Amino acid sequence: MPDFYEYYRGWNEANDNWSSYLKISVVWQQITATNWKPVNITGTSIARPELAWTWFTHDATDPSDAGQDADNDGSWDCSSGSCLYIPYNNFQEYYGLVNASLASPSLVRQAGLYDCSGNIVQEWWQLRESLLGTCSGNAALSSNYFRMYRINNADLLYALIIDDNDVDYEDIDTSDDEVLVNGAWTDVYQRFAGDQYHLPNTGLGEYVYGWWLIDIDGDQIADGTNPANWDTDGDWLNDFFEIEDDLLDGVRGNSGSPIRYDDRTTS
Repeated sequence: MPDFYEYYRGWNEANDNWSSYLKISVVWQQITATNWKPVNITGTSIARPELAWTWFTHDATDPSDAGQDADNDGSWDCSSGSCLYIPYNNFQEYYGLVNASLASPSLVRQAGLYDCSGNIVQEWWQLRESLLGTCSGNAALSSNYFRMYRINNADLLYALIIDDNDVDYEDIDTSDDEVLVNGAWTDVYQRFAGDQYHLPNTGLGEYVYGWWLIDIDGDQIADGTNPANWDTDGDWLNDFFEIEDDLLDGVRGNSGSPIRYDDRTTS
């Protein structure tokens, strides 16, 4: 992971170190013997999960914290009859990876992946361009699953983060939704013309509404999912699940997305 990312995520100015004590760790609820969910069910109420206090560390001088999973937003493998928790660690959060064979820098270097120049991936930027396909010109518009800006109304690869303020999964009230990031809107920062309610013209230097919340370096590509938030986009689905579900058909962005709030309406 790049130093600028770890500094942004981890530096605690008050403590003058790289760790913070945060209430971010998901307390999973066992629904059945082989079913665990990130919820808090009480009677007929289905609320978001309780969160426990834990130490969150992103130290740009220490590679060991890449394997930590402070927000506890992974998954469960119950295929053997008993359940084993599968972490979604800091390293995976930055790249949006749920593949266990790429869950650490050492595993990536052993995987034989190639960057845009045909070289074996050895560095973070090589892995990022390899996964996102950012070297493929216009084709990157369909391969870059962390792209934030929306291209047209049919485009599903864009960012949408909402604080819906709902207290029950089945009680949907959009009247008090707070939009934090929206790739279909244009931020006031460097807005060329018009109001916020138009697709950002990145060619003219316009930015996605709320871009700085998930894009540290201003390249209009989200810097992964939030390692201190089990549900980056706020849609009640944990980050690991959305990435894994989206990968089932091998096409990114046509199903769940960890940076796009997805409709949870049930019938």
